[in-house]
Amino acid sequence: MSAKPTADGTPQKRLNFDVPEDLAREFKAYAALNGKTQRDLVLGFMRRCVHRTPPATQDPRDSPDAPRDR
Repeated sequence: MSAKPTADGTPQKRLNFDVPEDLAREFKAYAALNGKTQRDLVLGFMRRCVHRTPPATQDPRDSPDAPRDR
């Protein structure tokens, strides 16, 4: 089942997956400290992966090769 379309009618697809609690907590804090939503950060990452574009800022944590076991 798909998620509700956006206000402009763009179809949406809901993704659900489990992540380690500590990573989820750090990610939530990272988003808040940067004035972004978690959704916006994930969508930006997904767009960069699909379109192979570099991130707007060269934050090493945005790299797919960055260590994830903090």
